[in-house]
This record gives sequence, structure tokens and C-alpha cells, in this order.
Amino acid sequence: MRSSRELLARNRDFRRLFLASVISLAGDWFSFVAVAELVTELTGRSGAPAYVYAATVLPVFIASPIAGAIADRTDRKRMLVVADLARVPLALLLCVAAAIGNVPLAVTAVILLAMGASFWDPVASAATPNVVDPEDLATAQALMSAVWGSMLFVGAGLGGLVAELVGRQAAFVIDGCSFLISAWLVSGIRRPLQEARSPGQKPGAVREAIRFIRGDRVVKRLVLAKTGVSCANGTVGLLPTFAHTKFAGAGMATGMLLAARGLGALLGPLLSRWIAGPTPSLRMIVLLCSASTLSYAAFYGLLPVAPLFGLVLVVVVLAHIGGGAQWSLSTYGLQVATPDHLRGRVLSLDYGLATLAIGISAIAAGLIADATDVSTAAWVLAAVAAVYGVGWLAWSVTLVKSR
Repeated sequence: MRSSRELLARNRDFRRLFLASVISLAGDWFSFVAVAELVTELTGRSGAPAYVYAATVLPVFIASPIAGAIADRTDRKRMLVVADLARVPLALLLCVAAAIGNVPLAVTAVILLAMGASFWDPVASAATPNVVDPEDLATAQALMSAVWGSMLFVGAGLGGLVAELVGRQAAFVIDGCSFLISAWLVSGIRRPLQEARSPGQKPGAVREAIRFIRGDRVVKRLVLAKTGVSCANGTVGLLPTFAHTKFAGAGMATGMLLAARGLGALLGPLLSRWIAGPTPSLRMIVLLCSASTLSYAAFYGLLPVAPLFGLVLVVVVLAHIGGGAQWSLSTYGLQVATPDHLRGRVLSLDYGLATLAIGISAIAAGLIADATDVSTAAWVLAAVAAVYGVGWLAWSVTLVKSR
């Protein structure tokens, strides 16, 4: 088994793609903490952070199919660079929203930033198999999935601290600078980020990818795997409210909760890589994805009854160990099972469906929290995820047995 450190040391192009993800995502979570605090402060609504969270994910569902089609038609490296540069002024627009106390402007900037992310995150996943050898792909995908968690861990924790000590504008400026650095790193990648098309091969439309998904029993299940965790992910949007209402927390407490989520999302892919091995079998992917979904639901179901802030942090970490493992393994399975000329579209559709479920979950969390309380919202979402996890396992076991 080749270690993660060895892969980063010897593969220059993957290292640059990895570092670009690290820096860009760190800036994103810096700004999310500041925006959530800003909107909560200006509106005074307990469900406000959940709505902000929905604004960061729902636009991805709309933009992802477009991004996937473009990623299979054009140069993926150029696409990543443009997506980074386009988000610099949007991050700075948040500075204006904070200065004048304008909630609609802040939400608009968040929506546009999310749409920009839909032209980066799934495209980077589609390009990852092109910058590593096949035997390194599982390690590379575990690292790329861990990036998201590690930067949430670092970015959210530092973001809450920076927003409280220096001001929200500083967090937004840091976010803008992160996109510039990411663009520079991606521009230096030497390997092509997609395979050369054969003579006469025409890039297809999104419907071609949909036909492929419907016709492949493995891909069809993997595309719907993330939905289970995503159904309960709206609880993440309520973490700032838990910090405020249950533990009298401020920006720093919110940052700690989001950092705990990031720690779990960091550990999950690494643990799943260790358990599943360098080339996980379909059986292992199905079993671990199912176990991860159910553990995510179970631990978030415990969140409202945790009496101490320290226990809340532990529960959030454990929940997102499952969430991170499930996301990493299902993405790896899709990367292996999907041809390169379809990979951008398939992974963008996968990403879009997952974020649609997250967005709906976040809106539901906000509505339930406003109508009842945050505890009820967390329990309802955890129950939905548990039911989905059991159903997906039963559906997928039939495929494993047939093979």
C-alpha cells in the first residue's frame, strides 16, 4: 500500500490539485461562519443559519449538470482556473453586505459562490483519475475527500476566531485571496486532466450520462448512495443555533462545532481507506456506505440529548466520520466504474443530487426548527436518514449477491 505522504511527494500534479483544494476550501469555511453569524444577528431567527446553509448547496443542483457537460467538452484545467477567478469578486461582495448589513445581498453572494463551486468540486473529482496511476486512485480520492473535512476543521475553527477577533470582512477577504492561490496552483498542472477523444467522437449531452447511469446497476446505486447522509445533513445548518440556544455560544462556539464536523469528515475517508484497502471491492463499498449512513443518523439522533458542549463536539465528530467515509467510498466507486468521457457529467450529477438532498434537508430543518425547536428538527432528519440507509442497503445487497 502506497502511503498518502509518498503519493503527494512523488506526484507533482496531484500535489498541486490537492493543495488547490486545501486552500480554496479553507477560505470557503472562513466565510461561511461569518455569513451564518451575520444573518442570524440581522434576522434574529433560529432557523436562519439553516437557510444560509441551503443557499450554499441548492444552487449546486442547478449548476452541476451544466458544469459536468462543459467538463466533458472543454479543458478541465482551464475550467477550474476560471471557476476560481470568477469567485474572487463574489467573496469581496460579502464585505459590502456585512458593511451595510444587507441580508439579501449576502445571500445572493453565497448563492453565486455556490454556483462557482459546482464548476470546481465535481470537476476536480472527475480529473483526479487523470493525474494518478490506477493503483493510487483509492488513496488519492481518500485524500481529496479528507481535504474537505480537514479544511472545514481548520477553516471553520479559524473562521469563527477571525470573525470574532478581527471582523467578518477579514474572513471574506481571506476567502477571496484563497481563490487566487488555488487558480495559480491549478494552472501549473502539466498532465492533461482528461483523455484525448478518439477521431470522430463527439461530446454528448447530459442525457447520455443519465442513460449510462440508468443502464449500469452499480453506478445507479452509487449515484444514489450519498442521498442517505444528505437527508440528515440539514442538521449541520442548525449547529450555529445549537451553539446559541443550548450553550449560549458566540462565533467561536459555532466555529468549534463546524470544526468538529470537519474533523469527522477528515477522519472518515482515511479510516475507510484503511478498512477497505487500496482497491475496495463492490461488497466492501456497499457494506461500508450502508454502515456509514446508519451511524451518521444514529449519532445525530443523539445530538439533542447531549448535556455538555464537549459531548456535543464528540457526537458531531462521530457522525461525520460516517458521512466522510460514505462520500469518499461512493465517489471512488463512481470514478472506477465510469469512462473518462462521461466522468464529468456522472460525477456532477452525483454531486448535484447529493446537494439537492442537502438543500431540501436544510430548508426542512429551518422550517421545523422555527415551528417547533432544533431538537425536534434534528430527530426528524435523523429518522429519515436511518430509513433511507436501511432501504438502500436492502436494494444494494441484491446486486452484491448476484455478483
